[in-house]
Amino acid sequence: MCKKIRVGVLAGGFSNEREISLMTSGQIVKALPKEKYEAFLIEISKDEKSAIKNLADKLSRKKIDVAFIGLHGRFGEDGKIQAIFDILRIPYTGSGVLASALGMDKIKCMEVLRKNKILIPQFITFYDKKINFLEANNKIKKSFGYPCVIKPNESGSSVGVNIAKNSKQLMPAIKKAFQEDKIVMAQKYIKGREFSCGVMGNSNRNNFLALPAIEIVAYDAEFFDYKTKYFSKTVKEICPASISFKIENKIKKISKKVHQILGCDGLTRSDFILDKNGKAYFLEINTIPGQTEASLCPEEAKAAGINFGKFLEMQIDMALKK
Repeated sequence: MCKKIRVGVLAGGFSNEREISLMTSGQIVKALPKEKYEAFLIEISKDEKSAIKNLADKLSRKKIDVAFIGLHGRFGEDGKIQAIFDILRIPYTGSGVLASALGMDKIKCMEVLRKNKILIPQFITFYDKKINFLEANNKIKKSFGYPCVIKPNESGSSVGVNIAKNSKQLMPAIKKAFQEDKIVMAQKYIKGREFSCGVMGNSNRNNFLALPAIEIVAYDAEFFDYKTKYFSKTVKEICPASISFKIENKIKKISKKVHQILGCDGLTRSDFILDKNGKAYFLEINTIPGQTEASLCPEEAKAAGINFGKFLEMQIDMALKK
């Protein structure tokens, strides 16, 4: 009888996405085939100061063959926990330190992709939470005007993201974004349809699989924000998306290119807005997408004929082959 692969599924953490992480990780443990894997949760403390000691203690007690990172946000997607596993020489799912850090840092990610000719919305940055209205408003008006999207530089699940339709809504949106991070991005609002596309593959192989694109239609919200992602009963996710082969191929091609440029491994998900002229604007990349069975990437995998258990196995296999 073959020895089972011991999989430690990392969950929880101290980011504002802790509860989503616990939900994701619980489903991963349940879905991995029991005949091949011995999977168990490794819950990271919600106390930032004790999180690393908490992790070290649990890893010393549980000898694992591979870590399945189900954390979201800080100390999950930003490269820090990846650095720990690199030092310990424990394989882990998802991207390495640099690609994770770039994916989490929206501004640096956009700067890298813009230099590589990826179409992105115009953006400006605010580094000082004490910025006054006149200065902020003038920067917005000179750059691209209203409406605009205000978002924290490092935050996931659209936490702290708001659309400022006019100057009156600008400062409340900026203040909310600064509650989540010390740097804030203001981005030109692109009106259009919202899509996501998952990509699987390791950067050292350059043989990437783009999953079918999925369209997100949020009937009760202006955009696919945190509340809509996890609590809306009216949001509709259409996969395969109702778009032409040419448009879907374009989205897949850009998603694979972004995955490659950033040096990503395992699974990523790129988000887009498709405007009325058929231009696909890249919005951001998620290097640890949601992994509940109803999450976007598992839905895309299902549309490609890959069941949830197999989808998770593929990620573990990529982790062991990095």
